[in-house]
Amino acid sequence: MKIDSHKISRGGRLCVAFALWGFVGLAGCHDWPDERVTAIEAQNILRDLSRIETVADPNMQGPAIYKSPPKKIKQIVGGGEEWKLVYFCKYHTAEEMKQLITEQFATKLFDEKGKSTNISDYTVTCSPASNQLIVRCPLEQDIDAVMEIIKETDIPPVQIRIDCMVSELYADLTVDRETTLLIENLFGEAVTMGGKVDDSGNLLPAFPGAALRDPARAKFGLNVGVSRGLEGHRFTALVDLLVSRGYLKILMNPTLEVVNGQTAKIQSHQQVPLQQVTYTSSGYGGNIVLGTKTEYADIIDSLEVTPHAFADGFIALETKVQIAAYLTPEGIKQTPIVTERTITNKDNRIRLGESLVIGGIRKSEKRDVIRGVPILKDIPVLNLLFSGRDFEERATEVIFILTPSISTGGKSNQEMVEDLRERHASPMMQGLQETVLDPLGTKAREEEQQRRIEQERSARQELQAARRAARLEAMETSQQVETLEAELEQTRTQMDQMSTKAQQAQAEIQKAAAETQQAKSEAESAEKAKAEAEAAKAKAEAEAAQARAEAEKVKAEAEKAKAQKPPEQSDQPKPDAPKPEENKEEPKDPGQPASPPPSADAAKPPA
Repeated sequence: MKIDSHKISRGGRLCVAFALWGFVGLAGCHDWPDERVTAIEAQNILRDLSRIETVADPNMQGPAIYKSPPKKIKQIVGGGEEWKLVYFCKYHTAEEMKQLITEQFATKLFDEKGKSTNISDYTVTCSPASNQLIVRCPLEQDIDAVMEIIKETDIPPVQIRIDCMVSELYADLTVDRETTLLIENLFGEAVTMGGKVDDSGNLLPAFPGAALRDPARAKFGLNVGVSRGLEGHRFTALVDLLVSRGYLKILMNPTLEVVNGQTAKIQSHQQVPLQQVTYTSSGYGGNIVLGTKTEYADIIDSLEVTPHAFADGFIALETKVQIAAYLTPEGIKQTPIVTERTITNKDNRIRLGESLVIGGIRKSEKRDVIRGVPILKDIPVLNLLFSGRDFEERATEVIFILTPSISTGGKSNQEMVEDLRERHASPMMQGLQETVLDPLGTKAREEEQQRRIEQERSARQELQAARRAARLEAMETSQQVETLEAELEQTRTQMDQMSTKAQQAQAEIQKAAAETQQAKSEAESAEKAKAEAEAAKAKAEAEAAQARAEAEKVKAEAEKAKAQKPPEQSDQPKPDAPKPEENKEEPKDPGQPASPPPSADAAKPPA
């Protein structure tokens, strides 16, 4: 025990001596930094710089002279009397009021030839520093007229709050395949096939893909293939594969406060490198110096909004949207370009609180380039060695949603300061402050209870909204059922009508068939009667021919008898006798036989 106590006492004395020596040594070094002082000073600086103080009296009253009523001043200038009006503009700038007064009151007259002449009696001047308007008029009545116009026009303007939501979606898919092929003395034959080599002797891809349009593409990908060399024989076949997928979602929610009729603008400006250009310049001693520089393009996305509020509660938003994009065209070289799209919307009317959708620009791009050896690139499986492919697909959509409303004129300074404090406060300080100020957790329980009440209220509102929506849906469903029943009944009626019309059409078809059959029978009867008439006509013609033959015969006999008459009777006069042809009567009916010709005795004259 004595040995242990002696060791402990000796060790304690050594510790105390070492501590005293260190204290004296550090105290003697005046240049040694004190970490405690540095930490305290840094904490004080951070505390001072992060302190946010509210304005003691945010509604400080301005000079009383700015609230003074308009003043009319009568002066004698140049021996003449004139009047002046001094007015402090309340709701509009002095420049705007000056333009209004100048346009409303006569400042120019026009002579007969159309030339204008200025009138020096009316003068309008503004002071932007004090927002003051000074009007010079010849008579007091003119001052009163100007005051009436100012009273009706210098009124509080409507301030519009515009909540903007910009949604941009972008997605792309890239499939790239590059093939490198080299064959030397295959199977002992002098067969050589392969791509070109660069200045260093490295073999380049025979069928490149996206490396033509993107030089950085050569650093990516997976080489899969076969390489073999033996006694001068060499065979190399490498296929470089690369698939890339990506998407981009951008959601912006800016808020604008602008006076009615004024323009608010949001602009995003970016500089995008297009390509590197190599240039030459002469150096010292006539040496040519090669250099490269990168060309940049401005990508500007902007939104300009000019609201116009009307007395009927509607509002018009005059908008101009410009969207720029960095794209890559098709082709072998595929030089990058920059495109811009502009949307201008002037005529529209929406209610306050409703949203106006601008854009909905949806764009889809597809590119598919295949390079290879003719015929060989079309053979399945083998085309991997004799072709390269560069496929790319892009899709973009941009939507602008604008919601105008009447502005409340801003928030109180204390509310904004509290909001900023909550956003910029440290989580450690917040936990320590809550522990010190609320050790029992009363405030936390109250906040939790209030949060539950809000959740229950929101749940009740959602339940009521769901019930209302279900009721409306049920009403709509019942109405739809009634509409469907009415349509079904109407369809049945139409089917009955169609069946009736079909029966009528069938009856008409049968009637038409009967009439057709009857017409056919009548046509056959007419054909038969026509044949009989033709036969009767032929018979009558035959009988007429026979009658004519008999008449010719009788005439011949008469002439013969006349020739055989005795000579003594030749001196006696002969009464006129009708000729046989005149006395001959044609038969009235072709079917009746002709009348018999007169006999030879009747033809002789009486004794």
